[in-house]
Amino acid sequence: MKTTIIIDHPWKGSYNHAILNSLKKKLEKNNSDYNVIDLCKDNFNPMMQIEELEHYQSGEIFDPLVKEYVNIIRKTDQVIFIFPIWWYSSPAGLKGFFDKVFLNKVAFYDDGDGVKPLLNIKKTMIFTTSEQSAEGIYEHGNDCFRNQIKTTLSDVGFQDIEWMHLGSVSSITNEERVDFLNLAAEKTTLRI
Repeated sequence: MKTTIIIDHPWKGSYNHAILNSLKKKLEKNNSDYNVIDLCKDNFNPMMQIEELEHYQSGEIFDPLVKEYVNIIRKTDQVIFIFPIWWYSSPAGLKGFFDKVFLNKVAFYDDGDGVKPLLNIKKTMIFTTSEQSAEGIYEHGNDCFRNQIKTTLSDVGFQDIEWMHLGSVSSITNEERVDFLNLAAEKTTLRI
């Protein structure tokens, strides 16, 4: 099973990177084939450019980095997203990734009878963190955000979507952080 991890957090010392490093360690221990797309490290530009927008429906890709991402995703069985919840949403890089990579005739096809997925991702894991408690995040409308991401992913062919969130990340105990890392590693190495 080929795994791709997509992370959107600029600071290498973040708990999001601790999740990434834990998952990489587990995948390497299991001799798993995987890629990492680090949107910040890659200096990915999330803003849609005029040329890209003009050709959006054609499926043409002008950004070489987007072409690379598309090639990676097309060869992937499992995708793992890691990102913080900032202002009840994802960082801009992940939204831009969806806008620029999930193109018509690339990730989906719309023939007028609705969207048909072109990707075939068998397993999808989403790991998020926030400074606010998990309960606080859900009380303030984050369920709408979660549903939006899950619907977007389903529309382009991501299946078996599971989301795990760790709130109050800087004020919980180290034991709770380690427990989450262990659970994340366990969840992402299940065979499909």
